[in-house]
Amino acid sequence: MRSVLGLLSAVLITIFLGYFTWIHMKQSADSVELQTGTVAHQATAAAKQARNAEDTYTLKDEQESETLGSPLSSFMKGFTKVEVVEAKYKPTASDYVGDSVVGTSNKVLHQNFVVAGIVDVPFEIPAHAYSPQLHGTFRSFIQAGGAPTTAPGDVDFVLLSDQQFSSLMSGRPSDAVFSADSTHDQEVNANLPPTLNQAVKYHLIFRNVSPKTGKKVVQAEFEMNF
Repeated sequence: MRSVLGLLSAVLITIFLGYFTWIHMKQSADSVELQTGTVAHQATAAAKQARNAEDTYTLKDEQESETLGSPLSSFMKGFTKVEVVEAKYKPTASDYVGDSVVGTSNKVLHQNFVVAGIVDVPFEIPAHAYSPQLHGTFRSFIQAGGAPTTAPGDVDFVLLSDQQFSSLMSGRPSDAVFSADSTHDQEVNANLPPTLNQAVKYHLIFRNVSPKTGKKVVQAEFEMNF
C-alpha cells in the first residue's frame, strides 16, 4: 500500500513539476516573441525613417542643384551672341616641334577691345608644353562717344578649357579654370596641365556686367610661360 501511495505521490509531483516547467517556458517564449516583435518593429521604423531622410536629402540636393546650378549657370543669361576677338599671338611651326624650353614665354594677348556683351578670346597652348602657366592683367573702362573714359567699368572674367567652353555654349553645367566676378582691375595667374603631343585650346571670356550702362573697353596683356 505504501509503495502505491509513494508511486502515486511521485507521479503527481512529476506532473506538477512538468506543468510549472511548461508554464515557465511558455512565458519565456512569449516574452522572447514580444521582444523580437518589438525589435523588428523598431528596425522597420528605423529603416522607414532612414528612407524618408534619404528621400528628403535627395530632394533637398536636387532643389539646391536647381537653385545653385554650376558656377557658370547664369553666365549666358540675357545674352544670345558671343563676339570673338582674335588674339595677336599665333603659334608658329616651331612651337609644335620638340620639347618646351624652360624659361621661354609667348605672348597671348596684348591689345584693347570693346565688350558690348560677351567676348571670347581663344588661344592655343602649343604641344610639348611641360608646365604651362598663364599670367596676365586687364583693366576695363566705360566707353563713351566711341572712346574709353577713365571711369572704371566692371566685367566678369573666366578662363575656360575648350571642353568647358563647349559645355557653356550648349547650356550644360560648366566649371572654370579661373574666374573673377565684377572687376575692372584684375591679375590672372593659372597653372595649366601639360599639352603632351597636341596643342590645347583655351578661351579668355569677358562679360559686360551691366550692358545698359554702355560698352566696356578692356585693356589686356596675357602671356604664357613654359
